[in-house]
Amino acid sequence: IGIVTAVSIFVIWMTCSNQNVNGMSTQQYLFLDGEKIGTIVSPPAKIPLYLRIMICIADKKAKKKMLTGRLLAWSPRIGIGSGLLEQLIEDGAANVIDHRLIKLLRLQVSFIVPSAFAIDINAVNYQNFKITDEEIEGLQGLKKIELIQSFSKREILALNYARQLSETPIVLNTNLRYEIQQAFEPKEIIGIASLVAKVNYWARLIEALGVQPAGFSGSYRSLHIEKYKTIKNQSEIKM
Repeated sequence: IGIVTAVSIFVIWMTCSNQNVNGMSTQQYLFLDGEKIGTIVSPPAKIPLYLRIMICIADKKAKKKMLTGRLLAWSPRIGIGSGLLEQLIEDGAANVIDHRLIKLLRLQVSFIVPSAFAIDINAVNYQNFKITDEEIEGLQGLKKIELIQSFSKREILALNYARQLSETPIVLNTNLRYEIQQAFEPKEIIGIASLVAKVNYWARLIEALGVQPAGFSGSYRSLHIEKYKTIKNQSEIKM
C-alpha cells in the first residue's frame, strides 16, 4: 500500500509540476478602458507540494486551471482551510438539500454579491438542473420570483432567505423566518444557511483578489456576466 501511495503522489506531483502558472490570462486579467487590470497579487513562485496536489485535484475537477487556489498559496493554512470549507459544506448540504436547490442558491448569491467569476462557475450546466432562462431572470431580479410558476414554494422561501442573508446590512423579515421554520427541517435550514454563507465567502474573496471569469459558462447569454463586473473606473464609483 505504501508503494502504491508513493507512486500515486509522484504521478500527481509530476502532473502538477508541469502546469504553467502564468498561462491563465483568461482568469487573471480584466480589460478596462484598454488597460489590463491584473489580480491584486500574483501566485507565489514556489507552492508547497501538498498544496500543488490539492490545486491539481481542483483543476481536474473544474477542467481548468484555478487561479484562486494558487493565490491562496501565499498562506497555506488559509488555502487548506478554504478547501476544507468548500468540500465539507458542499458534501453536508448535498445530504440534506436537493441538488436543484443547491444550484439555485449558489447562483442567487452570486448575482446578489455580485461576483462575475462566481456566476460563471456556479452556472455551469444549469440547464441540467431544469433551471429555465425565466428562472435565471428571477435570480437576477428582472422578474419577481414569486410570479415564476416553475419555482416551488420551498424554493421561493429559500431564495428570499439567501437574498436577505447576502445583502448588507442583513435584515431578516420575521415572517420569512417563521415560514422558513415551518417549511424546512432544522438540518435543512443549517444546510441552506451554511451554503449561502460559503458562497458569500468565496464570491467576496474572489472579488477582493480581482479574479475574473474563466469562461466556464461563456455560451449562456442569459447570464449577462459582463454586467456584473466589480472593478470600475473612479468615474463609475458613486460618491
